[in-house]
Amino acid sequence: MKILDSDHCLALLRGHLDLRRQVAPTETLAVTAISVGELVHGVFRSSRIDENLARLGVLLAAVAVLPYDEAAARQFGRTKAELKRMGQKLGDIDLQIASIALAQDIPLITHNRRHFERITGLVIEDWLA
Repeated sequence: MKILDSDHCLALLRGHLDLRRQVAPTETLAVTAISVGELVHGVFRSSRIDENLARLGVLLAAVAVLPYDEAAARQFGRTKAELKRMGQKLGDIDLQIASIALAQDIPLITHNRRHFERITGLVIEDWLA
């Protein structure tokens, strides 16, 4: 299993990413519930709400949606404290997404390496590079 960050979901929705080169037919892709919120927010800010909501629905039907649960919340607290000790900041939304990936030991597929690479133990891939 691999978790798609919002940027990769948007690339899929816009036709800028072909998963056939990246994903084995038996591999499961997921998104976090946090990313669902980000994507829905984007839909409702767009000028084509109905069309974009339908396209998002198709994408979400094809992937697993991982919740922000207690294990992720505990990981969030540890990681946020670690980053603060190092004098680094990361927005809570990105940190919640990373915490879900860390808690479940699943790679995060993101183009936003600058934000995520400072998190110890987080495995990152970028299919848009």
